[in-house]
Amino acid sequence: MLTVDYSFYSEVYQGTAIRSEEWPEYARSAAVYLNAVTFGRASNALPSLLLDNCRMALCAVADADFQQDAGGEVASASNDGYSETYVTSQKTPEQRRYAAVTGYLATTGLLYQGGGAPCCYAPKP
Repeated sequence: MLTVDYSFYSEVYQGTAIRSEEWPEYARSAAVYLNAVTFGRASNALPSLLLDNCRMALCAVADADFQQDAGGEVASASNDGYSETYVTSQKTPEQRRYAAVTGYLATTGLLYQGGGAPCCYAPKP
């Protein structure tokens, strides 16, 4: 299963929403989801280009989960008295997670459900 550490999330993905102490829980849940939608093909054994796409997708799913837990997407914020307004999306949590994944993996073949290797980048068994 794919693993992503907090330094990748904060430095490469440039995520700021999830704190380091919360990251393991969100990363684990996102990895399980990513493993399911890629039919077990998302792993640390992928070639570097696909591996980076998968890691970015995992971070995006973790952020989507965090937004869901926080009450939704932030519609507006105020800095002086710190006020945030959340908007509820018409998308289900599953739709938000899948949208986060497809942004990074739509053209990789990893989301292909059919039998056999979907593309030349598939990991070797």
